[in-house]
Amino acid sequence: MPSIERNIPLLKIDAFLGGLWPLSALAIVYFEQITHSYALAMLVWSITSIVQTLTEVPTSIFSDKLGRRKTLMLAALCIVICFLLWALAGQIQAPLLLFIGAVFWGFSDAFLSGTQDALIYETMEQLGKKEDFTILYAKTNFWMQCGLALSALFAAVITYFFSLQTLAWICVFPILGQLITAYLFIEPERTNTQKQVPSFTHFFIACKKLWQNKKLRFYAFFTIFNQSIGYGYTCIEAAYFQTLIKDWLINIMRFIRQISGMLGFMLVPHVKRFGSVKLFFTSITINELLKTIGVALNNTFSPIIMSFVNLCWGISAASKSDILQQEFSANQRATMQSIIEVPTGILGALIMYLIGVLADVSGPKNAIIATIILKIILLLWAMMVLKWRKNKWHK
Repeated sequence: MPSIERNIPLLKIDAFLGGLWPLSALAIVYFEQITHSYALAMLVWSITSIVQTLTEVPTSIFSDKLGRRKTLMLAALCIVICFLLWALAGQIQAPLLLFIGAVFWGFSDAFLSGTQDALIYETMEQLGKKEDFTILYAKTNFWMQCGLALSALFAAVITYFFSLQTLAWICVFPILGQLITAYLFIEPERTNTQKQVPSFTHFFIACKKLWQNKKLRFYAFFTIFNQSIGYGYTCIEAAYFQTLIKDWLINIMRFIRQISGMLGFMLVPHVKRFGSVKLFFTSITINELLKTIGVALNNTFSPIIMSFVNLCWGISAASKSDILQQEFSANQRATMQSIIEVPTGILGALIMYLIGVLADVSGPKNAIIATIILKIILLLWAMMVLKWRKNKWHK
């Protein structure tokens, strides 16, 4: 029987293939060309969030009880169908196919939610290296950033000579590789410990443990709002950049962003000694500062400055995952993650649509500013809570 160590290189390959989506930087522009509205284009992303929300808990219970490997295979299959439908939507100018594809994206995200992090954690736990979770998490996401960087560079060339439609069809092929890697994963032993527990009981236990843990409850609440607002920013960013630079240059900016993300994840092993909590909030603060400077300048230098947000995002993502994984219970790990994702999806869907409406009414710049203001308010609240709870949580 193959050793679970095989998961380590497979996780990196899977992350790299997952990042090979050349349309990522210009997805909102592609959707707008088909729907002729930023609000409808953002609605595509809202639908993915709603579907993910509705299926979060069932898919996470599936992951906890029946295995990470099967769950990841289903996630890969759903995203392949999504990309096919999105490419066809542009080919025949059918907005409905964008929304149907969004449903499959939502299913894919639901299957992935909690499962990827749990697989990394449980692989390291089975190898007796649980304390190195953040290192493998960072290395895995480093390879995703590599895939995204390569995609952005490739997309810049394609969009210079060809259309976004060509790019949409090309996106279908790399993702097929994820089906193969998912099949090759070794199932961690930990995921089989509670197969006999009824699904409702499993869910109830996870909810109870999450609510009773005050520290986890705080980070869950912060994560819900932080990620929801982040969805709105990420989806409208390309539309704002389009008002300042050419489309093919947007992909160059995305290339810079992914390179900075790679560097961010490379830094994780070297800065982890400062503690996940401190790194988490410091990174988010620096990100919002970079966005503020970029929007304040509002010229061709803005996309360059704002493309460096991933340098700190890589550190914050690894730190957040480390904080949550340490607080999650072993047998409800994916389910507890998905319980957090449910309100995140609902709020995220609402924020993405409202940001799209704001962009239609007053332009992408004001939509970007709105997300920055919301993040700053959230950070100020978190700082107040942390100062009050410091002695109890972070001695």
